[in-house]
Amino acid sequence: MNAESVGYKARAFELRNLVFFFLIVFGLRWLVDGLQIAGLVDIHGGAPGLLLQTLASWGPLIAAFVVTALIGGKSAVKAFWRRFWNRNITWRWLLAAVLIIPAVALGVNLLTRLTDGQNYPWFYSYDPLWTILTAFLTAFVGSGMVEEFGWRGFVLPRFQARWNALASSLILGVLWALWHAGQWFIPDSHLYGRDPWLWGGGMLLLSIVMTWAFNNTRGSLLSAVLIHAMWNTGTFWHKVDWRFTPFCWPRWLASWRYMERKSWCGERPIFQSGWRVASG
Repeated sequence: MNAESVGYKARAFELRNLVFFFLIVFGLRWLVDGLQIAGLVDIHGGAPGLLLQTLASWGPLIAAFVVTALIGGKSAVKAFWRRFWNRNITWRWLLAAVLIIPAVALGVNLLTRLTDGQNYPWFYSYDPLWTILTAFLTAFVGSGMVEEFGWRGFVLPRFQARWNALASSLILGVLWALWHAGQWFIPDSHLYGRDPWLWGGGMLLLSIVMTWAFNNTRGSLLSAVLIHAMWNTGTFWHKVDWRFTPFCWPRWLASWRYMERKSWCGERPIFQSGWRVASG
């Protein structure tokens, strides 16, 4: 299973390693979700259910480190861990990672106010206010770190060894959304009863934003974890309406392309032919 890499970039697609990774990730997630749908496991009913849910949620982290260890041993695992704490992320990109999701949410809030003519609340209600910090820390560790070591840390560099940044983002976004698919059938889950197309569209956009930050910070996993945590924490309240999607998607992509031409989006644009490490 050996494969070489240079820094945070993968030299090759590494199909066998990716298949092994996805077997672990989807196997754990869909097994536990299936048991819950069948009524055989209650994750709120005691330690066994909680343990299974933890294993399923931590699947991307577990799989990333297991496969990395098989590829390169202890030294590869240490190098992989250091990518979370690397110093390639500047204050500019640190602020971008923290503020981009609230900025988008504020824009959606303003759009829905204008189109619906209603005074929606500005912020999600955290009572008391300080609990937003505990929500952020929970999302940072429980969603950001346990997922992003897998999705952006392990998978994205290998996808970008074959496809450009945009294609890699979209393919990974689809797989990321499918990983959550069982949650739509489990009562009391965060996705139960939600529109899968609306939520999935948001995941694709989020995947693009994360790739943009990841590439422009030379593979900083901290940037992806921060964006993921801010997405799950929620700041500005927003009502996303599916009817806006055909209107917003082309304009959002056109705006991003324009900003890249003006060099406003960093040195590694998302709409480029892709970056790859030469094999020879």
